[in-house]
Amino acid sequence: MDPFNFPIRGRSWQARLRRLSLFSLLAFSTLGAGFVLAQAGGDPSAAVAQAAADPAGSAVLVGADGERFGVREMFAQADLVVKSVMVLLVLMSLLSWAILFEKLITFAAARRRNQQFLRSFRAGPGAQLEEQASASALGRMWLASQAELRHFGQHRGSNVSADQINRLLQRMALTASIVQERDLARLGGMMGVLATIGATAPFIGLFGTVWGILNSFAGIATAKSASLAVVAPGIAEALLATALGLFAAIPAVMIFNKFARDINGFVGSLDNFSAELLASVSRQFDEGH
Repeated sequence: MDPFNFPIRGRSWQARLRRLSLFSLLAFSTLGAGFVLAQAGGDPSAAVAQAAADPAGSAVLVGADGERFGVREMFAQADLVVKSVMVLLVLMSLLSWAILFEKLITFAAARRRNQQFLRSFRAGPGAQLEEQASASALGRMWLASQAELRHFGQHRGSNVSADQINRLLQRMALTASIVQERDLARLGGMMGVLATIGATAPFIGLFGTVWGILNSFAGIATAKSASLAVVAPGIAEALLATALGLFAAIPAVMIFNKFARDINGFVGSLDNFSAELLASVSRQFDEGH
């Protein structure tokens, strides 16, 4: 058996789960947007009455003539470039939340399987240990080291020197570290996407803001008027792009930091198990001589 090619269960279902989470978030956001638009399409006089009754809690601005100017109107009146920026930022935000849900499930399953295998390993070798090995990162490290140990047992001579045992332990550590790095790379998947979203989303939103303000100044030049009624709508829709950029970036950074800490914790636990495994094998050789 190739010690570097043990099957990793769950890789296919994790990819399907990531896509399902993203599609679910898109569906929920579409339903929510449809509900908001349906509510926004009601009677303007009712909206004016609601704004007058609760000016602090009103989510949209209503002019004296009953014309509404909320997020929907900002998006509808925005330039094509600004609209594209807004849509991109919303998709980036949804992707961040989809990664969060997928990784919460992945990390919880990895912890549970590692704990199960570690209990079985400390309890002693047996059939249960073999059955659980391929399902956890610790088990795959153990399988790689056991393959190296079996190879050593098949090709060693009648007398085993201390130097041969030391080289065996070094090879076991190397094979276990290769499997460990592969599992950590799997756990760290999509972390680069989170880092990219957290680093670029504010600047993408700022680009939309600058573009929108440029359009506002162009509107001022065309209308030959610098009144607030001319300038405010364009600036408002431009600043909406910045708000969406922050809305996408802040959760992405927080999610990235959370899972970066979790991965560091996994590195420590895998390193500790590798040392415990080598100590166990060394102890077996000492007891056998």
